[in-house]
Amino acid sequence: MSYHVASLCRAQDPSYCRGKQEWPELLGKKAMEAKAVILKENTYVDAVVYTPQDAIVTDDYCCNRVRIFVNCHTCDYENAAVVKIPRVG
Repeated sequence: MSYHVASLCRAQDPSYCRGKQEWPELLGKKAMEAKAVILKENTYVDAVVYTPQDAIVTDDYCCNRVRIFVNCHTCDYENAAVVKIPRVG
């Protein structure tokens, strides 16, 4: 599974973001579990992206996106541990 995703950014201004914005309680959890929690707790988010912890990512802000940073590069992203607090953006 790739960590690249093509999705439309619905709102780029953080002041327009709605719902829960970060999930510190998901640190150390499996990425697939984190994704399920995020999608359940913020229905405005529709793009959850598994991302290696040291990946270079764009600095654009999207209210409907959450990157889940995990501790792997070529492993099974869904079962890798979350290593940074997931946040909308």
